[in-house]
Amino acid sequence: MNKITYNYDNDSKDIFSFIKDYEWAVYLCSNHKTFKNQRYDIITCSPIQKIYSYINKTIVESNDIKSEYHDDPIDILAKIMKDYDSNIPDLPFTGGAIGYISYDLGNTYEGINIKNTDLDMPLMAFGIYDWAIIVDHLEKEINLVYKQENNLISTIKKLLENKNFKRYEPNSYSIDSNCISNLTYNEYEKKFNKIQSYIKNGDCYQINFSQRFSLNYSGDTWDIYNKISPTYSAPYSAYIKMPFINIMSFSPERFLSYDNEIVETKPIKGTRPVSQDKEMNNRALEELASSYKEKAENLMIVDLLRNDLGKNCEFGSVKVTKLFDIETFANVHHLVSTVQGKIPDTSDIFKLIKGCFPGGSITGAPKIRAMQIINELEPDNRGIYCGSIGYISSNGNTDLNIAIRTVAATNDKLFFWGGGGIVYDSEVESEYKETFDKIKPLLKIFEN
Repeated sequence: MNKITYNYDNDSKDIFSFIKDYEWAVYLCSNHKTFKNQRYDIITCSPIQKIYSYINKTIVESNDIKSEYHDDPIDILAKIMKDYDSNIPDLPFTGGAIGYISYDLGNTYEGINIKNTDLDMPLMAFGIYDWAIIVDHLEKEINLVYKQENNLISTIKKLLENKNFKRYEPNSYSIDSNCISNLTYNEYEKKFNKIQSYIKNGDCYQINFSQRFSLNYSGDTWDIYNKISPTYSAPYSAYIKMPFINIMSFSPERFLSYDNEIVETKPIKGTRPVSQDKEMNNRALEELASSYKEKAENLMIVDLLRNDLGKNCEFGSVKVTKLFDIETFANVHHLVSTVQGKIPDTSDIFKLIKGCFPGGSITGAPKIRAMQIINELEPDNRGIYCGSIGYISSNGNTDLNIAIRTVAATNDKLFFWGGGGIVYDSEVESEYKETFDKIKPLLKIFEN
């Protein structure tokens, strides 16, 4: 693998704008200006292999040849990744897999039927990339890694040497319909009451329940991403352009990261809206910090994730390193905990992903029963929502988000979701309002 380091002189958005229309273009954005502990942005396109899965089949495209397989898609990805390794240990991504796993793939693991849906997308899709630009905001440098030089790499090298990327100029896009939800308030209330009865009967302790919004649009989704990004800034943001779906994710939540030593998950449970009024904002923070209900919800999920990690981590290595931290994002404050463990030689990151997917913070507890109830009560498949987006690098590093605060674009329609955890003492009005608090910036942008 070749590596060239350039002066830090370009907004990563301008660099990505140059390749945004290439096939399977990817932009993983840390929003370092807002989240100082986030360090890297990753940019690439034109993968050398493509892996995408539907129920009962996975297609692998390589050199314009399509091969069909019937094994588990994550196992297929693991097998393909064995052919790629890297001699560059000091970058997060040195070529490898970038893509998404939809929430619905998790349903297939638990034998839960997938409904028909108008959001037509593969259950999983990853490109295998042999080059990438990594913008390092801490060291203030830009790294280009690549296997072989071709016309695209030659052009990018010249542009990086001459600091010659054009500034991104937004084009116009239009919202062509009113925004509609797949649940009315009355329908939400009926389903909320059903969840309450499941909780009282001992089926579950918590259910993460959501509603889906949709509207028609025309224009470039890259422009929509850039319109949303300043007001929805998040540390695990992503823009992915694939032929079957464009994904715009503004996720505040990490599903799994791995640095070849420690695996980490950072579940979010507990929310209060951010207020521009200082006094109201401080009150919201105090409420969140002292809320028995929110802490109990968070602790349930922490216990669930300790169990999930424990399936593929060294015995005794799983530890809660942070409990009930408060982190502030564009429009909400969240309670965030951190759970870490070590993967033994008998396992690997792919087994760990399968053992933990989907993330417990967006299912509820106990996990499998919660997933069954979600599938029964939510009108539509979740698709990318509450799935995961990120990379598995050829040098072993991995970072995957939980795809909340995410917009999916397909067939001139935008889909996005708002949800929250329902427990025994939840109140329907406040839970319904919370789903809107989380997507408020999107609703404002799309209304305007």
